[in-house]
Amino acid sequence: MLEPQIELLLVDDDDVDRELVCRLLSAVHVVRAVHEAATAGEALTIAERQRPDCVLLDYRLPDIDGLQLLPNFTRAHIPVIILTGEESPEVIVQAMQQGAQNYLVKNALTQIGLLHAITGAIEKVALRRDVDEKNRQLQRLASALALAEQRERRRVSQILHDHVQQILYSIQMRSQLIGLDAAPDERVRDHLAALQALVSEAIRITRTLTVELSPPVLQNEGLAAALQWLASHMAEHYGLQVTLDIVTDYQGANDDLRMLLFQLVRELLFNVVKHAGVQQASVSLTQEDDTLVICVADCGRGFDASQRASRLDGSRLDGGSLESGSGFGLYSVRERLALFGGHLQMNSVPGQGVQALVYVPREPILPA
Repeated sequence: MLEPQIELLLVDDDDVDRELVCRLLSAVHVVRAVHEAATAGEALTIAERQRPDCVLLDYRLPDIDGLQLLPNFTRAHIPVIILTGEESPEVIVQAMQQGAQNYLVKNALTQIGLLHAITGAIEKVALRRDVDEKNRQLQRLASALALAEQRERRRVSQILHDHVQQILYSIQMRSQLIGLDAAPDERVRDHLAALQALVSEAIRITRTLTVELSPPVLQNEGLAAALQWLASHMAEHYGLQVTLDIVTDYQGANDDLRMLLFQLVRELLFNVVKHAGVQQASVSLTQEDDTLVICVADCGRGFDASQRASRLDGSRLDGGSLESGSGFGLYSVRERLALFGGHLQMNSVPGQGVQALVYVPREPILPA
């Protein structure tokens, strides 16, 4: 049973209807106060001052339609019960779609019906608020884990580049010196040749891993230089000709954001290779006011964005990476971009290619 702490806002321009509701609620011990308003303007003023636990909202008001007022309460997570003069399915559907928790017909109001509707509406919103908060916590945790993984990839890449590759280069040089300093027999020469081949392969593998984990050019020279390197890489290894239009550059201090933007562009280009059926793509890096805009586009097969929109979240970027085979979902991308105040927009029509637009503030709010 709820304690007598509930404050209600009753919004109805009919004095008789308000009196009826107030009388029915007067004997309900959980209701501490009922604030009355005859217009939408009065209701908004009272709601801002009192913050009611629930709103009883008449469908028809003298200044605006009750359904027009409804979003002001639902955005503030205040439960709303619609009061109607007659049971209209159209009104009920509209009210529920806009966030109302229940509806009551005025000429059928009872004390028990009012109490059940009010307590049910409050519990629904409280439960939804708790679920939303838990979802936000999970999203923050997932994003933090993704950023931690990204930082670890960069750390491992740095170790491979600065230490492991240098050790392998040293082994390669020493094996060459051994062959020059002496006149080894045929068996030793064979072993040295095999050693040279193994070291060369190890260097190739570590160099590839370094690039895939976190290209050194991205850390040393910024996003524009990294995209130029990526265009050459895609042409050399996959035959994809990438036209670059770099009007600006992102040389901000945040390595995580630069790495995220680079990974996203690389993933999108991999999908052009795998799915578009063309060998050309374009990447532009521009600025609109204080927003950095990256556009990756192709003129390939495309897809029906309107039909696929409901299935995009949680899916991979239309197939995933050719190099790693892992890819990362649009949901993950959007969540990580949201950490920096950015967002991703996918536009496509069958037969007319795909346009992916990435927007991120030039001076993003950096995640903790």
